[in-house]
Amino acid sequence: MTALINYLYRTGLRKGTTGGHWSWFVVALAAHILRKDKAHRAQSAETISLKRGERYLISLGESPDSPTR
Repeated sequence: MTALINYLYRTGLRKGTTGGHWSWFVVALAAHILRKDKAHRAQSAETISLKRGERYLISLGESPDSPTR
């Protein structure tokens, strides 16, 4: 998938800026947005290795151990 997006970006940029149809430039822009989104998602992921019996708690609110106001 990455190779296809890169191909569309390079081809769209080349054909869109060197006298080809303007729609190729739109293809390059869309491929650029997909590349940036993929890079952003890769940075926000986290991998955690757990041993047997361990747990990992994910909460969106305050921690139960945190002091109350």
